[in-house]
Amino acid sequence: MKTVNVYVACDRAIQSMNRLNLETFGRLKMAKWDEVNLIRTVTEVYRASAKEARKRYKTVAQEAYLIGAVLCGIPPEKARRMADKAIDEEWLDELLFETDLVTLYRFDTETERKAYRLAETLEAAQDRDFEINKALRFWSQQLAQYAINATDRAMVQAYLDDGVERVRWVTQKDEKVCGECASYDEQVFEIDEIPPKHWRCRCYLVPVRE
Repeated sequence: MKTVNVYVACDRAIQSMNRLNLETFGRLKMAKWDEVNLIRTVTEVYRASAKEARKRYKTVAQEAYLIGAVLCGIPPEKARRMADKAIDEEWLDELLFETDLVTLYRFDTETERKAYRLAETLEAAQDRDFEINKALRFWSQQLAQYAINATDRAMVQAYLDDGVERVRWVTQKDEKVCGECASYDEQVFEIDEIPPKHWRCRCYLVPVRE
């Protein structure tokens, strides 16, 4: 089966968020703070970044839903209308405010935890730039994973909305595919029994029609 690049919008969002956070965390290095306003300063950085990420996740999810609907055989114009209706703020809340099976944490609570952890570290850090760079790497990983999660969940949502009951697991067919994912390749699963993915997994699902 020919692979489909379902992560185009996802990758654009990740690149956009990375550029923005390089600037944001760069300004954090230049910021002046004391013990009183340190937590507030760092928390504002994380919350602002999370707010921007949320906007991108909605676009990512709508594009993924569109792909999923088209794979179901729905005409693109109708699929677009369905995507705009299905992927709303409530859908995003469900994605971000529940414990995720891949990350094993909630996006919102982990955002706050990372902010407080960095603030605590910076209070005693001798090399603040090093600690900020390290925090940025972990934060970027979180943002990227949820862009992937938004893609995967939106495609499944499109299948559910079209009444699909079974899906086929498809790998990227390249040297980066891990052994576990390779063992799932081309296997068919009930849509409510899909195996959990791992961090940065780029496998995807296609609908199976009887």
